[in-house]
Amino acid sequence: MREKRKKSKRQRVIPVLPNLFTTGNLFCGLLSIMTSIEVIVAVSTGGASEEWVFRRFWWAGAFIVISAFLDMMDGKLARFFNHESKFGLSYDSLSDLVSFGVAPAVLIYSWVLMGSGKIGLMAVLFYVVCTALRLARFNVQSGNEEKLSFTGLPSPAAAGLMIAPVMLLTALNIIPDSRVVWFFLIAAPVIGLLMVSNVRYSKRPYFNIGGPFNALVVAAIIIAAIITHPEIMFIFIVYLYAVIGLALHAIKQLKGKPKLGDEVETPESGS
Repeated sequence: MREKRKKSKRQRVIPVLPNLFTTGNLFCGLLSIMTSIEVIVAVSTGGASEEWVFRRFWWAGAFIVISAFLDMMDGKLARFFNHESKFGLSYDSLSDLVSFGVAPAVLIYSWVLMGSGKIGLMAVLFYVVCTALRLARFNVQSGNEEKLSFTGLPSPAAAGLMIAPVMLLTALNIIPDSRVVWFFLIAAPVIGLLMVSNVRYSKRPYFNIGGPFNALVVAAIIIAAIITHPEIMFIFIVYLYAVIGLALHAIKQLKGKPKLGDEVETPESGS
């Protein structure tokens, strides 16, 4: 009887664990939004130092990074315990829309695009809509087409592309100028289009680095670089991931097209 009770308690607790991580993902996304709003209110009232503004915007980006980690963990836990469900999938997508759609858009708009008028608002709104479309498509295709790879840039990576420059520049205490404004006016729609594109992105990038010892050396170098220069490594990794996916897609498309000199031979009639 005791074993049955313990087992039943365990069976009740295990399905909740992935959803707890999903809730943490949602909380961090909301914290990022509230932090961005807090900065705007403080700046408008004139009660914020430049150093404080840089630090708070950095944390607004850091909360989204934490959300991405929690989002990765909830899926791994659900698969590990074999408790994937439609509720968990829907809850995860709603949380992702907040953390990787709305939160980066609010951060970018409050940090650099608020002064660019309607065009800046339009750029971030387009990004949010593309995030919603990306997540809706993932919900439909998660059991088949997106089982081994992503169709379109995944929303956590898209959020990384948006916030990585913010975290780098705020860590270096660099005030964004017109070049940064134009970068995000172009980048936000482009990143949104990448999410809803048919470009395939691998779920598990594989690199042949020649055995476990070499892998250990490479891992040690990467970890050391992340510890010493986290913002530089973050922007390097997320943009490299996006570029590699685009490059592989372009190569695949070029290989699939027939050459200009090739002609299809058809049998002549009467021969």
